[in-house]
Amino acid sequence: MKKVLVLYGGKSVEHDISIITALQAMNAIKNDVLLLPVYVTGDGQFVSAGNLLDVNIYSDFARKAKHKKEVYFQLGKGTVVLKGRFKNKTIKPDVALICNHGANGEDGMMSALMELAGIAYTCPSVECSSVCMDKEVAKIILASKDIPVTDFVCGEDLKIKDITSALTFPIIVKPSRCGSSVGITKCDNAQQLKISIDIAKMYDKKLLFEHFIENGREFNCACLCRGGKYKTSKVCEVRPKGLYSFEEKYLSDKPSSTFKIEKEAKKMIEKLTVEVCKILDCQGVVRVDFLMAKDGKMFVNEVNTIPGSLAFYLFDNMKEVVFESIDMALERFEKNKQISFNNDSQALNVFANANMNKYAKK
Repeated sequence: MKKVLVLYGGKSVEHDISIITALQAMNAIKNDVLLLPVYVTGDGQFVSAGNLLDVNIYSDFARKAKHKKEVYFQLGKGTVVLKGRFKNKTIKPDVALICNHGANGEDGMMSALMELAGIAYTCPSVECSSVCMDKEVAKIILASKDIPVTDFVCGEDLKIKDITSALTFPIIVKPSRCGSSVGITKCDNAQQLKISIDIAKMYDKKLLFEHFIENGREFNCACLCRGGKYKTSKVCEVRPKGLYSFEEKYLSDKPSSTFKIEKEAKKMIEKLTVEVCKILDCQGVVRVDFLMAKDGKMFVNEVNTIPGSLAFYLFDNMKEVVFESIDMALERFEKNKQISFNNDSQALNVFANANMNKYAKK
């Protein structure tokens, strides 16, 4: 059986959603693998415990978690150390299933940690993850490849006149490096824009301003990206129309999407999803979000490299989605072993001899 390290939680506004994603994924595969859940607390500590699959412990983790152990990574060795009271336990996982959303995880941080540790991992590379996390950077790259994106301006300290001279109201204000609709507001005038800026700055110093598409429609499509092959999911339309809040996205018990999509729109979304994943070199499960204007023009809104619930609701079987991601991770890991990081350079010898001669002259 494969030993699967599962990482989730973290210092992120999407911390709780990450827990849900991890629990769903672990419950889907727990009978087929050896699970090693590692929860990252809100202040960034890596912890193992005996009852991490119990959703009820997270409301008061310090008190309810049983047999807690701090977790450390032995960089370069591909091993994880569980620090015990009297004795440490070292485990060598086959792969890491990354379920962290947002900052300090989905932004490339967790990919980088796994690269340094020497552990195969399921999400995209450091480069792809960090690019997709920054909405401005992703839009610039996609636009350069003729992928349609909405008009936008972005910066840390833009003046109101700079924004309104580039965009017409209504305007959407977003933290550029944040997900799950957190800190996003729509404004119809300069006064509201000032308030929206204050709200967004709570979550990021860099803000993205976009023209709001009136009476637009929002769609989601996921893609399993594996070694240059791309398998798109079902396409769903997000409801309600308008601005989709964090609460509506994750906490509402009302149906918020439909799979009844016009044939032409569906084909266009599937085509763009694959193109986006190729351009950004995505790996694993990725979700691309779209906006469609009244005239039928389609825009890529954003790219989620670790989507909530791993976008299983867009596929027929979550278990298959998780194992496809694991297989991709292992294939990539083996392929990357072929890359050489050695260079038989004489630089140190030359430097040493030069310095010896310099000091000898003195």
